[in-house]
Amino acid sequence: MSVEEDGAAFIDEDYVNIVPQDLLERGIRLREEYGIYGIAWRFDDVMEVLKIARDRDMLIVGGDVYRLSGNEPIITYDSWSIKEGDDGDDAFELAVRYIINYRARNGDDFAYCPVISPGRVSK
Repeated sequence: MSVEEDGAAFIDEDYVNIVPQDLLERGIRLREEYGIYGIAWRFDDVMEVLKIARDRDMLIVGGDVYRLSGNEPIITYDSWSIKEGDDGDDAFELAVRYIINYRARNGDDFAYCPVISPGRVSK
């Protein structure tokens, strides 16, 4: 698997170009709290973000989990990532499965920050 075009991961400002405004506004920006240029979303919203990325042939390389205290994100140090040889479909399924299982085990007070590469996946 290789990532073509710009293989760098999205930063928070890049989502403006692919995510609808209402979904973007519901995201939890991590820049101020952690210095991370990413956005975390609650379960339903992150699932929508993942589908948008998949539909645009972007690669979901992994992600991090944050516990929410009110709307304040607290890093859990839980995460997922793809392994060498995973293609875009595998990466999408891994992300969805991880998040669904995490929610089933831990509840709804969490947000997920996917790491998405804007480059296309070549197999």
